[in-house]
Amino acid sequence: MRLKDKVAIVTGSASGLGKAMAKRFADEGASIVVADINQEGIDTVVGELQGMGGKAVGYKVDVSKKPEVKDFMKAIVDKFGRIDILVNNAGVNCLKPFLEMNEQDWDFVLGVDLKGVFFCSQAVAECMMKQRYGKILNIASPQGDGGAPPGGDRTNYPYGSAKAGVIQLTKTLARELGPHGINVNCMAPSTVAMRMVSSNLTAQEAEAHVQMRRKGNVLGRLAAPVEIANAALFLVSDESSFVAGQLLRVDGGRTDYM
Repeated sequence: MRLKDKVAIVTGSASGLGKAMAKRFADEGASIVVADINQEGIDTVVGELQGMGGKAVGYKVDVSKKPEVKDFMKAIVDKFGRIDILVNNAGVNCLKPFLEMNEQDWDFVLGVDLKGVFFCSQAVAECMMKQRYGKILNIASPQGDGGAPPGGDRTNYPYGSAKAGVIQLTKTLARELGPHGINVNCMAPSTVAMRMVSSNLTAQEAEAHVQMRRKGNVLGRLAAPVEIANAALFLVSDESSFVAGQLLRVDGGRTDYM
């Protein structure tokens, strides 16, 4: 088992890609901390992980609130004595035409998608530095690395900006924390679940978006959640012990980079 006896926090793991990563890590022997704002989803995922023989606990936390994050990380250290893996996966989106987007929309997305990564990484760093061991994996996006936004009049300026920030933050954190035995990397996964995208789209618009994404990579399909989770497993395992400050695109070979 590649993660035997490791303690892994996955934010935003009450559903979607975060849930897939939590399950994959549990398969490899990790004790999982399911961190999310959705208590019902947390309880469900924890139950599923325990039902498959895994070790899991759940914590409700808003990653955009620094005091909550600090208290959360302290509680995990108090319970387990260590934190080996942090996956900064929690994310939100807001698809609106540029001229209709307001300050609240921008702050909401940047607060979770970028500040949340900073707060969680900062809060976990002290523990990992004392251990002289840790893996931090930040979930970015092709939108932060030159992938063109969806067509039409609905765009994702704050999301793309936040994910570009995540990529740069990953590089600077890798330099800061690498000498302390901590590997910091990020991953840009392709479209998997449509929950965030479709929340602001009609059913017809969502289906058109899915079709566009299927045609937008060389494999001609969307990713299965486990395909993204497998790549994440590599980056949080000791198989990636000499990988730091890198962006791994897991996007089926997208063709829309500028």
